Amino acid sequence: MRHRQIWSFGDEGHGWIEKYPSLRPVRGGVPSNRLTEENLTTTLAEQLRQDLLAGMISAQGERVNSGPGAIRVLEKTPKNCLRIPFIDAIYPDARYIYLYRDPKDSISSIIEGWRHQRFVTYGDVRLAHGRWCFLRPPAWQNMLSRPLHEIAAFQWQSCQEAILNDFAKIDSSRWTLCAFDELIADSKGTISRLEHFCELESDPELKAFCSSPLPQSRYTQTAPAADKWMQHREAIAQVFPYLQSTIERINQVAKPEWQLACQMPSEADRTDASAPAS
Repeated sequence: MRHRQIWSFGDEGHGWIEKYPSLRPVRGGVPSNRLTEENLTTTLAEQLRQDLLAGMISAQGERVNSGPGAIRVLEKTPKNCLRIPFIDAIYPDARYIYLYRDPKDSISSIIEGWRHQRFVTYGDVRLAHGRWCFLRPPAWQNMLSRPLHEIAAFQWQSCQEAILNDFAKIDSSRWTLCAFDELIADSKGTISRLEHFCELESDPELKAFCSSPLPQSRYTQTAPAADKWMQHREAIAQVFPYLQSTIERINQVAKPEWQLACQMPSEADRTDASAPAS
């Protein structure tokens, strides 16, 4: 279910940019998934605009015709959080929604993705943990011999830092934050806020859809559960102190009610929280 005015690839659009070998972070290409305006030429920018338009599908399953006029495109490929200056040079009026999540949950999911090898993106390098999964931030080569939980934390932190650094160079009217927990707790209200931000009309069918529990993403590996990250608690606790500065940066721009916890919960805290009220 998508907004009636939104067009998209119908899935993550990895091939939109990486169909061009020079933009892939493998031998003969770029060092990482980080792309800026320096990686762009006038000809390439126009070709990418044409490529994107050709791949668009509406919420009704229709393809773009020869003269659609202005359309609003939703693109959610995770690698693009490292490409904001690149994309902004192609679409100077783009708007950005920063969907952020508790790092404990995110890092746990990244670890699981690596272990199951379901999200292999590049097969040119094999680690002790298998082939490379998810995106390749700058300096990813330095992580080849590191433990898996450190790689996962590195991938999460690199993305958040890139987003925050790039947003600092973009007018604040063109970006907004959305906490994952906010979207789950108040789906209809959050959708209304984001519709306004994206200059879209209200979509009653989408609001009705959001009135019921949201379906799992097609990329969900195991059923959601409270404190699912606890299966990796020991590993996450080792890297969590190194994430403090990034968490604080996120909290500086987040709504007070949706700020991230800066400390790992203790076992006593979890026991108290789960104990029935007397």
